Amino acid sequence: MQEIHVSPNNVQEVARHARTALSQARFSVAVTGAGISRASGLPLLRERVEGVPLNEFFRAELWRTRPEVYYRLYRRLLSEWRHARPNGAHYALARRGVWVITQNIDGLHRDAGTQHLIELHGNLRELRCTSCGHVYGADLVWRFSVPRCPGCHHILHPGVSLEGEEIRHYSLAVDWVGRCEVLYVVGTSLQMDPVRRLPDLARRRGALVVWVNDEAERLLPRLLTGAALSDA
Repeated sequence: MQEIHVSPNNVQEVARHARTALSQARFSVAVTGAGISRASGLPLLRERVEGVPLNEFFRAELWRTRPEVYYRLYRRLLSEWRHARPNGAHYALARRGVWVITQNIDGLHRDAGTQHLIELHGNLRELRCTSCGHVYGADLVWRFSVPRCPGCHHILHPGVSLEGEEIRHYSLAVDWVGRCEVLYVVGTSLQMDPVRRLPDLARRRGALVVWVNDEAERLLPRLLTGAALSDA
């Protein structure tokens, strides 16, 4: 058994048959996506914010050509997303000590207390200057309609990786996945390169891959704590 897809209909059976593998794993890693934060009230990429499709937020063209619109959207996301709270899935991973590789920029894994965390696409907490390399807190977006570097006055880049830009710490993510005994894939179908390769890497190294995409906020805590075994 190298791969399991968990659903509301089979969580009881999965918890029973995979109990030993899940409970005795010395090193577990999770790869998470937007679906894990849905229960915290955060939108998915296909939704619109400020009248703009959310996936536009990750396209450099909007930031380059319409920075006023881009940073208006950034302020809305920063305001709403930083008031969101982790849900049961975030807390379950943190309590179990699972190391997390997330595609999300919302910071909820950090808020939940995850100690080992890779934010592949960056975060909303920071802005950076591509000219002089300085990094600033996102509070500058509240002071200026288009935040500029206080040192060299270039327009600041958001603290996230935009489309076509290199994601962060991927080689470290590969190292984690290559060493884990269980890989949880939560709230994501992993359709994009290079992250979609991670489950294959885990399987080649003999790890169990556990997919939890539906109702992760409810099913993942049951799976990780074994509570599903007592629900029969």
